[in-house]
Amino acid sequence: MERVLRSWQAAALVLAALLVQGCSATTQFVAKSPGTTLEVGGSGRVVLPQSRKMSSKSTGQYEFRAVSADGKEMYGILPMRVSGGKMATSILLFAPALFIGGFRDVFHFYEFDPDNGTIGYKSREGDEWRFYRPTAAESDRSREYFRTKGAESQPASGATN
Repeated sequence: MERVLRSWQAAALVLAALLVQGCSATTQFVAKSPGTTLEVGGSGRVVLPQSRKMSSKSTGQYEFRAVSADGKEMYGILPMRVSGGKMATSILLFAPALFIGGFRDVFHFYEFDPDNGTIGYKSREGDEWRFYRPTAAESDRSREYFRTKGAESQPASGATN
């Protein structure tokens, strides 16, 4: 009986370590042109380049708004990759872990080019950039997200302090 209990404890420890290790990644955001700003999800607007910890997701997306120095805006959703290793481990050890820790990760590097409407992404520094142009539906969804987010941060009309 004690051996079975130790086996379960060991499995729980391995699972906890995997979940903690796989919950976030440091991501580098850079811009094709100087002075570009970026806002991702609920974070504030920053001037690129910028490094940030980004959590894995099981559902949902990261909406972004990039603005070039001359005011050209680009809205979209960050491309993400499915982590097969996390998914397989979660299924084998503890299926609900898929929803706790997430199995969709951000890439480690993103390059924003609002002037051309593209976002580059790659996993390793030495990799070639893969480029993506957000679809109209993704841009509209992101634009609506930021429009709604801005309205939520404003006081209601007629509100008093």
